[in-house]
Amino acid sequence: MKPPLVIDKSFAQGATQSRLQTLSTTFSFWVPSAFYYEVFDNDSKKRKSALKGIGRFQRFDLATVLLKEKQTGKPIPIGEIDTPFLEVNPDTLTSDWQMTPEQSDAFQQYKRRVVEPWMTFWKKFLDRRGNIGFSESELTAIRGTDEDFSVLCATLCEEKRIKRIADELAFPHVSLLNESWLYYRFSQTLTFQALVLSRRYQNDIDKRNFERIEHDVQDIEYLTIGLHVGSLATAETSKKFSNASMGWRFRLLAPDGRLITPE
Repeated sequence: MKPPLVIDKSFAQGATQSRLQTLSTTFSFWVPSAFYYEVFDNDSKKRKSALKGIGRFQRFDLATVLLKEKQTGKPIPIGEIDTPFLEVNPDTLTSDWQMTPEQSDAFQQYKRRVVEPWMTFWKKFLDRRGNIGFSESELTAIRGTDEDFSVLCATLCEEKRIKRIADELAFPHVSLLNESWLYYRFSQTLTFQALVLSRRYQNDIDKRNFERIEHDVQDIEYLTIGLHVGSLATAETSKKFSNASMGWRFRLLAPDGRLITPE
């Protein structure tokens, strides 16, 4: 059984077909529901560029696995996660392809059930401020130097920190939580996003880029699952600190993980 590799839209668009085909001999491509939302719309150029070389892949629904862990009180081993094999329909690569009414309904449901609630959450977060899992003195690093902020974010690699965060989020199985849980990775990624937004928009008068925040909402899925399986393929690898790219976040949270770029 080939190990999973989580692929985001930027990688799917940026990698050549030969690069994707070579990787497919070693890895099983995993994509979250966010990939569908980003790719399967009526923008034919964007859709074709993202799907041109993927072929066969497996779909991972983040919300379903998180709920199962919460209900069972156990981490779900990677090999037992239900990730059905799917194949790209050649028709979706044509310029005149349109979603069926059922597909359009599923697209809108994801937007209503996932994207819009998270956008509301982050807007309220920025209005109210305050990061869980940290003391007020620790949070002064948000306004500090790049090094100060990096050190603060690196504390998300500590199990005791994640358990503290999970406890404040009222997760019912805090004492059992460790890196084998998807919820552990979700807590890391969610809190990391909160820290990044707190630094990016330090003042109430800062103009908020909600298109960028929506993009971050989708990135949370890729990063959470990528951390969980230990492998992520993305073209978003800017080392420019202000970008807080997905590659930068992955390297910080999983220094021993496998980060793959288009080239």
